[in-house]
Amino acid sequence: MIKQFEINNYVRKQLQDYLTEKELTLEQAMAQETNNNEIAAIVHAGLPGMVRKIYPLGKMQTFFWEKRELIQGFIADRLQSVNGEKTKKTK
Repeated sequence: MIKQFEINNYVRKQLQDYLTEKELTLEQAMAQETNNNEIAAIVHAGLPGMVRKIYPLGKMQTFFWEKRELIQGFIADRLQSVNGEKTKKTK
C-alpha cells in the first residue's frame, strides 16, 4: 500500500527540517516511538484528503510504529531519490 504514494517536496522538506531540528537521523527517529509518531503525522498531513479519511492519523501512527523498519526504508529511499535527482541535474 505505502509504495503507491510518493512523498511530495513539501513533506520531504518538513521531514528534513524535523530531523535537522531534532539532530537525529531517520533511523534514530524511527526507533523512538514519540519521534516515529511525529514523522507519521508529517507524512499523513501530506497525503491526499481521501487517503487521510481512509487512514486516520492514529491508524497511520500505529502502522508506522509496527512496521518501522519497512517505513524507514521507504522514506529513506524517497529522500535519497530526490537528492540523487538534484545531483544529476547539477551535472
